[in-house]
Amino acid sequence: ISKPKFHFLIHLSAYICWFGPAIIFSTEHYELFNHVFCLTCIYSNRQAPSCDSCRIFAHQDTVKHVVTGGFWYDSKVSKWV
Repeated sequence: ISKPKFHFLIHLSAYICWFGPAIIFSTEHYELFNHVFCLTCIYSNRQAPSCDSCRIFAHQDTVKHVVTGGFWYDSKVSKWV
């Protein structure tokens, strides 16, 4: 479901001059990511929410790297495993 943003059209010509062709000026991707970011704050103690979110994203990225067959360097055996 997309909500049109008509105010954006007022500035479109200036944005095209500054940034080039208006291929993907969609904000929906970033608005959806806000939901993901809020979900990472659920288990936060609210003392350092950005640090808690960074740890959760780093853990998720590590899991994704391992599950998709990524490699990492093991300094003990000096090779990629």
